[in-house]
Amino acid sequence: MIIKRHLLCIKQREKLELGQLLLYEPYKNILQNFIELAIKIEAKDFDPVAKVYDGLLSVPVEIKEYYEALLGITSYYQHSQGGKGKYIEKKIASAFESCSLDIKLSELSLWIEHPVLHKKKGIFTLNGLTIDEKRIIRRTPWDWMGNRDESTDVGTILKQEKTMVLAEVKNRVDSGGSAARREILTSQKFGIIIDYILRNEKLYRKEGKEFSLPELLKFFGFEILELYIGILFDKGDRPATIESDKRNGFYSSSKEGFLFLLNKIKVHKEIKILNEDLENLKIEFLLPNSYLKIKIEALYGDNVTLKLFRKQSPVSDLLLLKYDDIWLSQLIAIDERTFLLKHNKNFLTVFKDLLKGDRGLRKKYDNLIISECQKAKLSQIVDYLLSKYSNLFDNKLVPRDKRKDEYLGDIIQVLCASEA
Repeated sequence: MIIKRHLLCIKQREKLELGQLLLYEPYKNILQNFIELAIKIEAKDFDPVAKVYDGLLSVPVEIKEYYEALLGITSYYQHSQGGKGKYIEKKIASAFESCSLDIKLSELSLWIEHPVLHKKKGIFTLNGLTIDEKRIIRRTPWDWMGNRDESTDVGTILKQEKTMVLAEVKNRVDSGGSAARREILTSQKFGIIIDYILRNEKLYRKEGKEFSLPELLKFFGFEILELYIGILFDKGDRPATIESDKRNGFYSSSKEGFLFLLNKIKVHKEIKILNEDLENLKIEFLLPNSYLKIKIEALYGDNVTLKLFRKQSPVSDLLLLKYDDIWLSQLIAIDERTFLLKHNKNFLTVFKDLLKGDRGLRKKYDNLIISECQKAKLSQIVDYLLSKYSNLFDNKLVPRDKRKDEYLGDIIQVLCASEA
């Protein structure tokens, strides 16, 4: 029985929402590389030392090709970044209009004056900008005078509240390690921001006038700066809580950082502490003369999006985009490369060869891609292949646990998704 898979890369790119586009490009690249590995033996080889170290010279003969294929396919995928690093920040930013990502201290003025442009640059990089948009960035009238820049994962400008929110995001309570947690508040990230604020150091210059960070925020009408460490999930993929961070995460390291920061702030007697809750990792204080209120806090689960966007938005919604592209294509590539190594051919190579000499098949395949692999058209092309070319699709090229029509249907869908 043929199964219609839920593939993102078969969809028409121009019709995708921003959240889908974040996965589309890296998925497409991965699929295309899997196809390459599945149809070309020379696409992956192992040097003599690797063959010994990885056990390729001693693996039992009956599973030799499978093991080599497994090693080759999975090693490619594990070494492929594929957009994973920044995915969650981009997903958060794409979900809310007022949010941007990769907030550098040196680019605060760009973010404030051109929030849409800044967000676009963060999601698509400079390569995704128009010539005019790049020119705006190059010709910024603001000079950066600081000697140490800092970049925060995501941020929101809340104009009605006269508030700027910056959040450093961790996917799980055990992400990053104890040192990384502590350094956010000491030597890195918010530690740098707070040092600049406490010293009231001049960081920005425009037309000869110099501004410290509090002065820049005041210039643009901000009265509150909120700095958050946001922990999204516990180890079981549920929204994180402070309790789960204490049990399985790096809460103690966060607490060390907060205590260090609190002591640094208290050295300045003129600063007014408005709220101090070390157990729940909250600090709120008012700077003298600048009237700038600063809040620092650790957030967990749904409170991350609540503080960022001032509305209820479950963090579990960040996981709603569930597609079959990666798991299906990776398993197909392992099986197909196994058959390629063993028999020097597989269903993929047979199908691609048939496409070259059968105009009617090419039309069916094209119509299938246009339909985004509609199940009726997929069944039609599988039936056509198995009736007209049954001798070419040999049973020895089918995994033992799969029906031939189901396996061929999956292969065609993966190929469609890589070539659409």
